[in-house]
Amino acid sequence: MTRIAIINGDRIKQARELNGLTQSELAKLVGCNQSAIAHFENNRTAPSEEVLIKIADATNVLPEFFEKLSVSGFSLGTLSYRSRNSLTKKEESKAYQYAITMYEQIKMLSSRLRLPTLRFPRLSEKPSLSARVTRVSLGLEPDKPISNLINAFENNGGIVLITPFSLPNIDAFSHWGDLDIERPIIFISSGIPGDRLRFSVAHEMGHLVMHTAPMGKISSMEKEANVFAAELLMPGETIRNELTLPMTLTSIAQLKPKWGVSMQALIYRAHELKIITDRQYRYLFEQLSAKGWRTKEPSNLDIPIEAPQAFVKMVQSVYRNTELYADDIKFKPSLARELIAYN
Repeated sequence: MTRIAIINGDRIKQARELNGLTQSELAKLVGCNQSAIAHFENNRTAPSEEVLIKIADATNVLPEFFEKLSVSGFSLGTLSYRSRNSLTKKEESKAYQYAITMYEQIKMLSSRLRLPTLRFPRLSEKPSLSARVTRVSLGLEPDKPISNLINAFENNGGIVLITPFSLPNIDAFSHWGDLDIERPIIFISSGIPGDRLRFSVAHEMGHLVMHTAPMGKISSMEKEANVFAAELLMPGETIRNELTLPMTLTSIAQLKPKWGVSMQALIYRAHELKIITDRQYRYLFEQLSAKGWRTKEPSNLDIPIEAPQAFVKMVQSVYRNTELYADDIKFKPSLARELIAYN
């Protein structure tokens, strides 16, 4: 007797958007019309077994994936985005579906494992003070460069994930996830330089520490997260002694490898701390522009890409191989391997 499965339209939408497909694009791959896909996703009609298999093939999941219940407690509004105003609808949907996919997997894995003790604060202090308290909470020295920010975050109970696709208008976003306990999760777009990655992680840490319950304008929260990130990565009391006058691109370049931030971030920091005037600030950026360093700083000064480890360790602790993991989450092995490879 043929088993009659109940298909969840939310899962069809999740698989489609995770692959960056519109309804029309998926319909073309499957051989039906766009309205049919819309009906499937809204649970108005169910696809035939043949069409369901085609949808699964087009989205790199197993047909059983579409039978799973929807994920609860993870709405689009709970995510904190950098550069939210510049997002396209398609980019936002893809980022959200990646986040919900990985959140579901981490939640499942965390139920089988003992994760590191959480030592990550939630504060209502001003950004600079919040950053200094966070350094103490993570066991970091108050006046030294942070050699590996992602490692420090994950060793203290957080989780960082890198998307297997580039999101041009999103550097990072974050969420407090209800796992074994509430834990901070940061999602990073792949393909960004090491210095920008570190600042993006620090920026999202600021959101997680200070904006548990978002209040006020997004632009104000973004500014606060930037101040937090600058203080976390370049403590004012210490960096003030190193950003000495006269500041030149040569002197700034010498500090970049030490602090693991961009030359632009160091110039911003010098201006923020009133070490340089508005005029000096503009002049330094004019010099950066003239050399083409606003878009790509000298390659000999590249900061190594920090790699997250928490997710891969969780998968390896529960499963003997990728095929078993893929079968459990109802993904094709190629998609499961892609997620693991980036994390």
